[in-house]
Amino acid sequence: MQHEYLVCLSEPVRQLVLEVEKGAGVEIKVILDRKQNESGTTGRGNLAVDIEAQRIRLFAPTNGYFPDGAVRHEVLHVRRFHVDGVPKLALADSEKWDKSFSDALGALDNAIEHVVIVPEELQFHSDRREHWETVMQDVWSALPDAPEGERPLAVCMHWTFLRHVLPDSPVTEIARSFAKKHALLDLADYFADRFKDALASKEELVRLLFDTFPEIPKSRAALEYINSMTGVCQKPIP
Repeated sequence: MQHEYLVCLSEPVRQLVLEVEKGAGVEIKVILDRKQNESGTTGRGNLAVDIEAQRIRLFAPTNGYFPDGAVRHEVLHVRRFHVDGVPKLALADSEKWDKSFSDALGALDNAIEHVVIVPEELQFHSDRREHWETVMQDVWSALPDAPEGERPLAVCMHWTFLRHVLPDSPVTEIARSFAKKHALLDLADYFADRFKDALASKEELVRLLFDTFPEIPKSRAALEYINSMTGVCQKPIP
């Protein structure tokens, strides 16, 4: 990471960045982007990371918004894929390019990763609790408008996040009522329990996902491993 951004961080987050860069063998390059000014729960924008085998870009707002907690969050994503060797859920190389399906898999992978990453983030940055409470409030407020066919997966993933990351959130009762209303609470509880049991293995988490939701075309997806030395390698969903 460039010096002018490293010095903006607290010592613990700075050390995390340096350790992850060393383990990955790739520098995390900060790129200021006006598009990042336009979203986020604070009104000041948000950060986003793009992780490739030989390039890692951390996009940040142009207004100086670069908080420790948000930086840790994005760097934990990098550590998972580059250092811990955890695979991404991605469109299979053998498939014809389909941006919509690829983006959907990316969003689903992000939701899986957040159940693992956010507890560590909150352990060090309790101020980020407000951010995630707002995210959950927005998610559950939007669910009534979601297509009926997408509702079970969305309820299961977001209920799992609430149960394991924000168990005492005020959003929980709203979520419980919604899941009950649509006869999805039992499925969501089952999924959340199984998800917790499989947390140590991304491969098992992905297997659980496709076993529970066989309507997602497993043959079109793959587990994608990235490494700065060996590049990108895909394996079939187990």
